[in-house]
Amino acid sequence: MAPGVPRRILLALCAALGALVAVPAAPAAAGEHVAPDQITVQGRGWGHGRGLSQWGSLGYAVDHGWSSAQILDHYYGRTTAGTAETQILDIHLTANANLDLLVTSATDFNIAGWAFTGGETARLSVQGENDFQVSTTTGCADPGTPVIASVAGVAGRQGHPSLLAVSANADPSIDDVDQMLVMIFCDSEEPATEVSRRAYRGQIGLVEIGGLAYAFNKLPIEQYLRGVVPRESPSWWGAQGGGAGIAALEAQAVAARSYAIRLAEDRVARGFFTHACDTTACQVYGGAALLAGSWLPLDHGSVYTDSNQAIVNTADVVRLRDSDGSVALTEFGSSSGGWTQPLSEGSGYPDVEDLGDAVSLNPHTNWTTTIQRSDVEAMFPSIGELTRIRVTRRNGLGEWGGRTRQILFEGTSGSETLNIDDWGDDVFRRAFGLRSDWYRFPDFPEVGDPGFWVAKSDGTVLALGSATHFGDASNQDLPSPVVDMAATASGQGYWLVTRSGDVYAYGDAIHIGAMSGLGLAAPIVAMAPHPDGQGYWFTASDGGVFAFGSAAFHGSMGEIPLNQPVVGMESTASGNGYWLVASDGGIFAFGDAQFHGSTGHLVLNQPITSMTAAPGGSGYWFVALDGGVFSFGAVDFHGSRGDRDNRRPIAGMAVTTTGGGYWLVMDDGTSYPFGDAPDFVSSVAGQTVVAIEVVPPLPPS
Repeated sequence: MAPGVPRRILLALCAALGALVAVPAAPAAAGEHVAPDQITVQGRGWGHGRGLSQWGSLGYAVDHGWSSAQILDHYYGRTTAGTAETQILDIHLTANANLDLLVTSATDFNIAGWAFTGGETARLSVQGENDFQVSTTTGCADPGTPVIASVAGVAGRQGHPSLLAVSANADPSIDDVDQMLVMIFCDSEEPATEVSRRAYRGQIGLVEIGGLAYAFNKLPIEQYLRGVVPRESPSWWGAQGGGAGIAALEAQAVAARSYAIRLAEDRVARGFFTHACDTTACQVYGGAALLAGSWLPLDHGSVYTDSNQAIVNTADVVRLRDSDGSVALTEFGSSSGGWTQPLSEGSGYPDVEDLGDAVSLNPHTNWTTTIQRSDVEAMFPSIGELTRIRVTRRNGLGEWGGRTRQILFEGTSGSETLNIDDWGDDVFRRAFGLRSDWYRFPDFPEVGDPGFWVAKSDGTVLALGSATHFGDASNQDLPSPVVDMAATASGQGYWLVTRSGDVYAYGDAIHIGAMSGLGLAAPIVAMAPHPDGQGYWFTASDGGVFAFGSAAFHGSMGEIPLNQPVVGMESTASGNGYWLVASDGGIFAFGDAQFHGSTGHLVLNQPITSMTAAPGGSGYWFVALDGGVFSFGAVDFHGSRGDRDNRRPIAGMAVTTTGGGYWLVMDDGTSYPFGDAPDFVSSVAGQTVVAIEVVPPLPPS
């Protein structure tokens, strides 16, 4: 077996398996089973869920006592802390698009050599190509009196000419707004109407591009951050938890600094005239203070003491990518909802469970809203009257199976499928103003849909679909990697077993015994539960079997030389027997487990990685590393991937409870359905998987 390939993937699917593929439904009779007029939407989180969660950072700081370094390490895997030299940034002030630039200050300032005294207002306008005019004015309604009728600008970024207003006090670190330049924003539709005044550190300028005018703010990055951090993470967070909240602000400062540097590099390479903008398209930037204007919430630099201190505490600190040492594109968002999602492009940091997001102050971890059926029907007119909405694919991270990736809309006249890309470009979410792309529709319960757990070698357990997360070993110092998991018959718990035979029980799973510290002759490779939940078996690679609780010992291969190591184990439905399978496909049956055949006498192209038994024990299947499938007993062969060029090794397989199909599963969690197996999940977060256990069916009521 290839190094690092999981030895076994065990699945036992629920009997009432619901189809998850987007197959058009038969039209319902008009008016029959029509969806309610108001449809409830339940959701988790706010935003895209990539990188640092701002509310999660606060939770880790105040509830878990984490430092900013711990927070950043958690959210930005595959990056490390580093430093970057201070840079001068140009920030596009977007609200002043193609308008004159009006600047004032309580102190003296200068434009193109013309001195303005404190209290005066200057108007900069573009007259034509590289032709500017400077005037004195009283405000938006006053066209002004020219003091410089025509002047050429100074070539700036990308060669575009610009003029700068420079305060007599050129130190951008001063927080006194009376020493800063103030920009007067006029209404874009009614330029004679003033809407706000905002103070800025550094310089304010106007650039001419193709005869059009664009305003920008020029200042050092550390001062720029003072206008970003408190708009992204409120400064008052610093006082939370007796001052522990400052760690969340420090984490935000490092994330914002790294993002700004990487964004500036990307924008310059793409020909933008500024390094960043002042909206969410870059980072929210509000300058130093809003001095007047009712259209935005009143803010003032003096209330940003904690966020400013967080910037000072982390001066020049950034996150560097492990792969090449470059500054990472440290994306962040408001609330992850409990799981971040991976980003393979740009930053490359992986997904993580976000326990901090559940901080009590967070209003976005769970949310509920309503939408109108008529609006859905208007969005998809071909379906007629809406009868049902089903989420048919998710990203596999967290409650309900994670973020929405495909939705099926069923109606009286037909159905339509909406696909959502991995970036969460969700037209449905945008159309209905949903806070994130992690949502479900409780008015249409997926009673028959499956759920499952995914176990990783580090002890992480992901609960997907209808499965519930009862805990995991990801934060424990494991003596050896997790190699398998097994679910209780109730579906309300599970066990994890490690290579050294340690057992971890969660939910209603009972810790009955373990082999840890006993000096095993061979490592544990698989686990099988007894149906009564009061016992379980392990098997080692040498075929040794260890029985605990109600799981009786029926025999083993522990003292018999094997041609190839054992890689998997299955128990019978009665609990009175089990099978072992070796990597050459040799089968060893004990108790009431019947021998139906094996590949032990054949030369295989690739070793066997897993087996799974048919419902009732009438047969079983093996799968090899290359996806070749072998069927024995009263079971059907539904296909394989043995003749395909697989992207990753096939780590295991699972059978539907009808016995009419199965999945082949790659070691990153990607699954391929055959027979009556629906398209269950496309991948599991791009991580190496050691076990998948599906929620057992509920007993008949």
